[in-house]
Amino acid sequence: MSVTTMSTEDRITVLLIDSSDIDRNYYGDRLKIYSSDYVIFHAASGQAGISVCETVSIDCVVLEIDLADMSGFEVLVQLVPTRPPKVPIIVLTHLTNPFLLEMAVKNGAMVALCKNTTSGDILDKTILRAVSTVSRDHKKETPRTSSVQFDLPPLYSL
Repeated sequence: MSVTTMSTEDRITVLLIDSSDIDRNYYGDRLKIYSSDYVIFHAASGQAGISVCETVSIDCVVLEIDLADMSGFEVLVQLVPTRPPKVPIIVLTHLTNPFLLEMAVKNGAMVALCKNTTSGDILDKTILRAVSTVSRDHKKETPRTSSVQFDLPPLYSL
C-alpha cells in the first residue's frame, strides 16, 4: 500500500480557537481521524487566534464564544471584515442559549453549533461544506468536497 502526501495547497487549514485545551485537542484529533487533508492550528486565546489569522493562510476558523481573554464575539467581529478572501467562521461553543447562537450568525459566523450535540463527524462535514462555499484562490486546488453533498442536521444559520 502506498501513501501519497498532499501538498500544502491541497490541504485544508483549520484554526481552532478555544480556551479549553481538552476541547481543542478533542476536535483537532477527531478532524485528523476523519481526514489527513487537515492541517490543524490551535489558539488558546482570542488574541492568539487573531495573530494566527494574520500570519497563516487559514481556510476555516472554528471559534468558541466563551474565551478566557476576550469574547468570541470580539474575535468574530475582528476576523469577519479583515479576511480576504473570505474565510468561513464556524462557532462551536459550550453555550446553549439560542439567542447567542443566532447573534453569532448575525455577526458573520457561517453556522453556530453547540459542543454537546456536535460530534467530530458533524464538525468535519460542516467545515467541508463551509470551505466549499468560498473561494480558495490563495490555494491551487479546490476543496475535496466540490462534488460531494452532505445531509446535515439543521444548523443555526440565517
